[in-house]
Parts: sequence; C-alpha cells; structure tokens
Amino acid sequence: MRNQTFYDWLIREVATSRMALVGLYEKKDKLLYVEAPPLRQRYMETIGIYEESVLAAELEVSMLRRKVEMIQIAINRREPVDLEAIDTAIEAERAKVVSDVEAGDKTLHELPQLSEQEEHTLQRQHREITAAFHPAMNPDITEAQKKLYEKAQDAYRLQDVEAMKLIYDMLFAPADVSAVSVSPDRMPYGTAERREEYREIASALSTDYKLAKQLYPFFMPLEEDSVIRSSLDGYDAQRRAVEEEIASIRAGFPFNAVATLNDKAKTEEYLAELRVRAKRCEIEKAELERQISTLTKGAVNG
Repeated sequence: MRNQTFYDWLIREVATSRMALVGLYEKKDKLLYVEAPPLRQRYMETIGIYEESVLAAELEVSMLRRKVEMIQIAINRREPVDLEAIDTAIEAERAKVVSDVEAGDKTLHELPQLSEQEEHTLQRQHREITAAFHPAMNPDITEAQKKLYEKAQDAYRLQDVEAMKLIYDMLFAPADVSAVSVSPDRMPYGTAERREEYREIASALSTDYKLAKQLYPFFMPLEEDSVIRSSLDGYDAQRRAVEEEIASIRAGFPFNAVATLNDKAKTEEYLAELRVRAKRCEIEKAELERQISTLTKGAVNG
C-alpha cells in the first residue's frame, strides 16, 4: 500500500508539473508572437517613428566622438592619422552596437495580419504540437519529429498558417509512418486513446494525496522513487527558467512602454524630450565635425 500510494502521488506531481510547464511555454510564445507585435506596431506609429531618427542621430554623435578620440590618440603618439583605418574601426563598432541592440530585443518580429479564425487555428495547432512534441517535455521523440517541431516553431513565429497546417498534418497524420512514428499518447485530442488518457489523468488528479505528501518525508525513498523525483526536479528547474524568461520579456520592449502609450501626457512629454535630444545632437554633431576637420588639417600640416 505504501509503495502504490507514494508512487501514485509522485506520478501525479510529475503530470501536474508537465502540464504547468506546457502552459508556461505557451504563455511565453503568446507574449512573443501574439501580444508583442501589435503593441510594437502601436508604439512605432505613436513614438517610434520619431524615436528611431533620434536614436540614429545619437549613435552617429557617439561614433563621431570615438573618431575624435582615435584621431587625438594617433596625434598624441606622433603617429600618422589613417582616416581610412579609423573609419573602418568606427563602422565595426557601429555594427556591434546595432547588433547588440537587436539581440536584446526579444520581441523583434514582423508578422502578417491574420483573421480571427486563422489566429485561432494557428494557436490551437501550435498548442497541440507543443504538448506532444516539445523536446524538453518529450525526450523520446524521433529526430524527424524534432525537426518538424522546430519547423512548427518557425511557422508560429512567422504566423505562417499554411506551413503550420502542413507540419501539423505531418506530425499527427504522417503519410510515412516509418519516417515519423506517432505513438498513441501523441494522437490528436479527439481520438479514443487521447480521451482515455485524459480520463485516467483526471481520475488521478481527483485523488486526495495530501496525506501521502505529508507522510512521504518520513519513509525511506525507494530506488524507483528517486528516478521520479529526479524527473520532477528537472521539470521544476525548467519551469523556473521559463518563468524567468517570461519575466524578462515582460520587463523589456514593447511591454515596458505600455504605461507611456496609455498616458497621453507621458507620451507628449517623451516626444518633447525627443525633440530636445534631436536638437542637442544637431549642435554636437556640427562641433565634432569641426574638431575632426581641425585635427586632421593639423596632422597633415604637422
């Protein structure tokens, strides 16, 4: 009785953790590929169209400062001022700055506009594929299934309805069973096998395991318990990692701009700040270009 009770409780905990993890993966993808794009578009139409030009001007000023600095270093060392080499180095620095900014933008995706029905179908198919074929949740999937799963993620990111439908059909109803085998526990939700699986899960979850949970620490764990505990710990670690990713996404753009977008006064205040920054860049750029001209003339004359 002891073995069965604790074993059932541990299995129930694993099943619960798996379902929670699937839900988190779906939540993360929804943030990235469903909620972020329209919010980003709204930001760009309201603020971004002005902000981008200011950020570009500020980057240009920053690179001009570096150019002045590099020219001055060469002069101080009594070395020839190689403007071509300096410009090449500056462009490399500029490219790295742009690359770092883009890499830090977790929601940078351009997606097509879908109808309500298309979006519903896309999300349903993605949800079912994630539950049945996510490698972290289903380590026993075949290499072919793993590749199709990765393609499904690409289709979801790109909101490609046709590609998702094709991948869905290949995974759940493959023409070549030997190439992409589908075990009964990965059949679509409507099949008899799937219904029976959910009936069994529902029955297990309806059992009260509170007493088993309270008593378990006082018993010597069995070898089979440790295997299940290890699996449970793995799911918990994955859950924490995904929760951290979700928190990071919510803390970044465009979600961190919601307060400004929803407050007209804050929006106007920020737009006014952008105008001030643009004017400041214009003045500093002219001064830096004057310094570069003076320094290079001096170097040539020297």
